[in-house]
Amino acid sequence: MVRVARLLADGHCLVCPFLPEVRLTLNGRDTPTARALLGGEVQPLRLPCGAFPVQIAGRRLELGPVFVSHPEVAVAADSRGQTLAALTAGRGDGVEVGVRPVGGGRFRLVLQRSPSGSGMTPVPLGLPGFREPH
Repeated sequence: MVRVARLLADGHCLVCPFLPEVRLTLNGRDTPTARALLGGEVQPLRLPCGAFPVQIAGRRLELGPVFVSHPEVAVAADSRGQTLAALTAGRGDGVEVGVRPVGGGRFRLVLQRSPSGSGMTPVPLGLPGFREPH
């Protein structure tokens, strides 16, 4: 986690090895994008999220708000139909759904305050003996 924190603090985008799924809470709005995602279509995702804390040596370090993104995410097949039915019936507000990168990848993170030039192209973690997440 120290390397993750350092790269984020330095303004880099990285693939977070500890983030295989993001849980979204629906607001009840029935939009074409929500329907497409719940209908099984692969979609890009970029979410602003609150403070991103990391635990280092038993201490909690707040790095600040992040963007969580991936160019291709999908909703798990077993929760699509039920969630889409709730949205269609007007009961989608507050329903949670998990999204995962297609192909078993991990989500990208970048601090919201990072310079716009850093973009969303991830830098490698560069840890010897550690397989880079994708």
